Amino acid sequence: MKAEVSIITGASGEIGQNLISYFSKLKDKKIVALDVHKSDKGMNVFKFIKGSILDINILDRINKKYIVKEIFHLAAILSTKAEKNKNLSQEVNINGTINLLKLALSQYSINKVKTKFFFPSSIAVYNIENEINNLKKNITENSYCNPKTVYGQHKLFCENLGTALNNYGNEQKIKIDFRCIRFPGIISTNSVPTGGTSDYAPEMIHHAFNKNDYTCFVDSQSCLPFVVMPDAINAIIKLMDVPKENLKRTVYNITSFSPTVIDLFNIIKNKIPEFKLDYDIDKIRQSIVNGWPNHIDDSLAKNDWKWKAEYSLEGAFKKYIIPSFENK
Repeated sequence: MKAEVSIITGASGEIGQNLISYFSKLKDKKIVALDVHKSDKGMNVFKFIKGSILDINILDRINKKYIVKEIFHLAAILSTKAEKNKNLSQEVNINGTINLLKLALSQYSINKVKTKFFFPSSIAVYNIENEINNLKKNITENSYCNPKTVYGQHKLFCENLGTALNNYGNEQKIKIDFRCIRFPGIISTNSVPTGGTSDYAPEMIHHAFNKNDYTCFVDSQSCLPFVVMPDAINAIIKLMDVPKENLKRTVYNITSFSPTVIDLFNIIKNKIPEFKLDYDIDKIRQSIVNGWPNHIDDSLAKNDWKWKAEYSLEGAFKKYIIPSFENK
């Protein structure tokens, strides 16, 4: 008899590790983890497969062997790395996603399962570079979707493809349950990010609490929306658990707080007075940040599936960041 499983791609990445940690507490959840690298922290999963989402043979074996109830498709080339290697980004971020969508669609044919498909998108789909008067606006899901970066373009392409498959024909013809969150920057205390443009915030925090100074690659007034990892994981779980009929769309913003670099420095400085911050501006990354919104509107997520961030900026430091580092 086939096992019913949930697939997590990019399982060794930041979100993947935290999602697996959450699911490891649920005895009835069988996780098949897929990544080109296995985390050195180990994984409490039903099965780990070392391999790529571009390897059709691996995906075919998974498809035939299991009943796939859910796919959490987290594997991706992140924004900064994507700009430097656009061909690789297209292979992984577009072709890899298409491979997973095909797997989900095939599950309906093989097992008559309408697989839930979670896709993490990004504020990289927005471009407000020429909208100086709108910097303080809360940007909605349908505004300014003209991404400047290949990462943002690929994310928007996959959002639209998943939405099209989800909305194909009438309810009886839909063979996939596609759900997507556009994430702001994510701050985690148990992993250091690599390859993202919003990495300056978690990098600064990790440097400070590990008693190191930090050289920031964007200027002091740079401002992006963020959530902390516990809120990001909670959002994924809430969205995937909500009944389909409650969802009025497939793609949702979430957010919590939008500090400038100097805001982060000041709140860190209150806890670690000796911390020093310097700047070495990366023109490419600064340009990307300047094109992304300072604030996004997550009212649709709040209305449709009762999303609410637990952590404010001050609360994130008091209840999550500082205790996490003090307990290490």
